[in-house]
Amino acid sequence: MFRRYQTGADVPESMIKSHKKLRGFVIDVSDGDTLRLYHTPLIRWFETAPQKKRGLSKYTISVRLSAVDAPEVSHFGKPAQPLSEEAKQLLSDQVLGKRVTVKPLSKDQYGRIVATITYRRFLGLIKTNVSHVMLRQGMASLYTGGGAKYDGEKELLERIEADAKQAKRGIWGLKKYESPAEYKRKNK
Repeated sequence: MFRRYQTGADVPESMIKSHKKLRGFVIDVSDGDTLRLYHTPLIRWFETAPQKKRGLSKYTISVRLSAVDAPEVSHFGKPAQPLSEEAKQLLSDQVLGKRVTVKPLSKDQYGRIVATITYRRFLGLIKTNVSHVMLRQGMASLYTGGGAKYDGEKELLERIEADAKQAKRGIWGLKKYESPAEYKRKNK
């Protein structure tokens, strides 16, 4: 409530297990399902996000969207998947520079906090779940790999994905769709 967590390693395991919410500013979007959060606890609620981009890993929390898997961007010399930049842009349009609420569900093998991320819009009256938007727009598929976390919404998420598939939105409109998991297996 009063302590600012610099990185994911600083977030106590007890907070993750109890799903105690964190709030802060999104100051970077890595791809369509990962972002960096500058944590602002209650006592620092009116603090603004830092403008510097160097050394983000030293003062931000890496957060992975729960329940979804977005197309892989180009990295480590490997080509990007189709629509990866569009997925990254959709996530950026939703949250970059905005205050969000992060409900931690677990930590992944890379030390990222896997979380349900929400933000408020229309004068704070409407709460928006970022994973829902990514699925609805066809810019991510439902994550079904090991340690998948759905925050009690698996059936709802499956319906949202099914609607996007039927409407052939985003990745579902591609002639040949390869899931991010399949892509990673092929490009190890």
